[in-house]
Amino acid sequence: MNRQTLGIAVALALGIAALASSIDAAPKTDPARRSCFSLHLLEGTRADGDKTIYARVGLNDIYRLDLAFRCTSLANQNGLVLTPAGGRDNICGPLDLDVRARGPGNEGIGGGGSEPCVIKSITKLTPTEAAALPRKVRP
Repeated sequence: MNRQTLGIAVALALGIAALASSIDAAPKTDPARRSCFSLHLLEGTRADGDKTIYARVGLNDIYRLDLAFRCTSLANQNGLVLTPAGGRDNICGPLDLDVRARGPGNEGIGGGGSEPCVIKSITKLTPTEAAALPRKVRP
């Protein structure tokens, strides 16, 4: 093994070790709060301001979608378009779902456009948290 190959092998080994230690150091998410859901089971959504969306999945589960940035079109209540990213119906994290809010005048077919709403996190609410939601934001 020549020096260049040895150097590459050592760098690769150090990179793998660093990656493994960063994965071990990552905070563990409570599995009950990070469970996946099927988009086809979505029953409804409701915005709470311009950075939070609540989604009802099935009869009993409510998820909170926290947005990375303000999505000003949420205030118009003209509707949301949720599309699975990559064509997968199983939603487990922010990168699995594309959300767009229809802006003013975009209520019907051919309405023009919609604003992308970038998801920062998706959290399944506990039954207590879901019950505590104000009626105006319950999906």
